[in-house]
Amino acid sequence: MKQVPNSSQTINRPQGKRKKRYSVPLLKLFIFFAFLCAVVWFLLTFVVTNDNRHEMPPKPPEQTNTLNDNSFETSPTDSQILTYEQLAKISNNYLLLVNSDYEVPNDISDNLVKVLDYVRTLNVDSLLVKDALVMLKDMFDAAANIGYNEFRVTESYRTHKYQQSLYDSMTDKSLVALPGHSEHQTGLAVDISYNGVNIENSKQGTWLADNSYKYGFILRYPKNKTAITKIPYEPWHFRYVGQPHAYYCYENDLCFEEYIDYLKKHKEISIKVNGTVYKVYYLSDTDGTIEIPENFSYTASLDNTGGIIVTAWISN
Repeated sequence: MKQVPNSSQTINRPQGKRKKRYSVPLLKLFIFFAFLCAVVWFLLTFVVTNDNRHEMPPKPPEQTNTLNDNSFETSPTDSQILTYEQLAKISNNYLLLVNSDYEVPNDISDNLVKVLDYVRTLNVDSLLVKDALVMLKDMFDAAANIGYNEFRVTESYRTHKYQQSLYDSMTDKSLVALPGHSEHQTGLAVDISYNGVNIENSKQGTWLADNSYKYGFILRYPKNKTAITKIPYEPWHFRYVGQPHAYYCYENDLCFEEYIDYLKKHKEISIKVNGTVYKVYYLSDTDGTIEIPENFSYTASLDNTGGIIVTAWISN
């Protein structure tokens, strides 16, 4: 007779059958979930990431104005071919090298304006090239903002006649340039004093030496370059060459003679100033032509040694 268990008794079902009933679906679910995760990981890692890299290339490193750096960030589609003769006709003469070896040309006294209309001067009849004078005013204004408000122009443009009279009156001829060989005859050079006093060994003179390049001026006759310039140290004498060129000379410790020689050797350099990249070309009268991107503005200056320097930058 079959015995029926009462409510207090435990019914013992075979455990093996229960485990086998549920293990197969769980295993299938786990495998499916693992496969899905693998697919998502693959898509995120190789497809999305690669797409993003294609759309957003890495930013190039910041350019610095170091020697032997002639990189230039541009991809022009068109260009213009310019000859030496074409460029010479528009020369602004801002990069003329004038020294004991190279005489100043006779016809560069255009675009001179009165210094007194812009800054203080010890000579009411002083003249200077306008672009240089505008930047000189900016430099004096910047100095005034830090308390140096007594800068004065003591010497600027000189005629050949005046340079001759200075030379004739000097007992020590080494202290004055030969007539025709003075930078003052370009209208681009100034001698600066502070309230009429020599700035040598002064904090104002140090400020000018450390900041003039920001306004396109170079300290023309540095103390450590006398063997090259053949002129004694003159902490008061500054020459306007334009911003990019002044930056390059200052950052690489080049006097003007060294800068011209460097351009002759390398033919092309890049100079970055306040976010603008300038391309500087050197072309001699035997080099033929140069190619400038069509979307670039440019200026040109004879260098007075048989070459011409072209400064180009992207037009806004």
